[in-house]
Amino acid sequence: MESLAMFVVILTLSALLGGPVAIALTVIKTDSGILTFIRRIFHGLFVTMSLWIGMMFFLSQSMPFFARLIGLYALTTGFIASRREYFPDIKIVSQLFARFGIQPKTVNKSGEGLDASGDGSQANTKRYSSMHGPIIKWHRNGRSGGNDGHGPSGQH
Repeated sequence: MESLAMFVVILTLSALLGGPVAIALTVIKTDSGILTFIRRIFHGLFVTMSLWIGMMFFLSQSMPFFARLIGLYALTTGFIASRREYFPDIKIVSQLFARFGIQPKTVNKSGEGLDASGDGSQANTKRYSSMHGPIIKWHRNGRSGGNDGHGPSGQH
C-alpha cells in the first residue's frame, strides 16, 4: 500500500509541477545550439508528462472532482508551455478579446500605459496607438511632441 501511495504522490506532483517547470524552461534563451537542444529535450519531457497525466486525470470518469481540476490545470499549463516554446506568434486569447471589442493597452518598455500623446492618459488610445507606440506624433494644436527631430521642442 505504501508503494501505491507513493505512486499517487508522484503522479500528482508530476501533474502539478510539469507544466510550470516547462514554462520556466521557455524563459531560458541561449545562442548555443547544443544547449537549446538539451533545453528542448527537457521541455518536451515535462510538457509530455504534464499533458499525459493531465489527460489521464481529467478524462477519467472514476476520478474525484479535485483530481479532475488538477488534470485541467496540468493540461492548461502544458498547453501554455508548448505554445510559448514552439508557437510564440499564435495569439489565441488576444484574438478572442478582439472579437468582443476588448483592445489591449499599449505598453512601453517600462510597463506603463501610453496613449497618442505619450503621457499615459487613455484618451483616444484605441484610435491613435499601436503595439509599437503612438501612430501620430503631432498634437492637435499643430506642434510636435518634441522628439521628431525638428529642432528644440519640435519647432520648425
